[in-house]
Amino acid sequence: MHQMWMPTKDEAVEMYASYLTARQGRSAHRYARKTADKLHRNGDFEGCTVWTRVADVIERRAGQSLSVETATSAS
Repeated sequence: MHQMWMPTKDEAVEMYASYLTARQGRSAHRYARKTADKLHRNGDFEGCTVWTRVADVIERRAGQSLSVETATSAS
């Protein structure tokens, strides 16, 4: 019998950050932050936390990408 793979919360956040970036492009982090704010206003604090983590991952990746591009351009 096969056991179904279930991602951890961290893996799920990373996967959704990738999906959202592919879908929304450069505005992905803003979309994630707006969603987090909306959930917070509606009292869904767990959802807000998850979406905030998604936005953090997107912004971290964007920062790393910019650092790599800057280092490559300086060479």
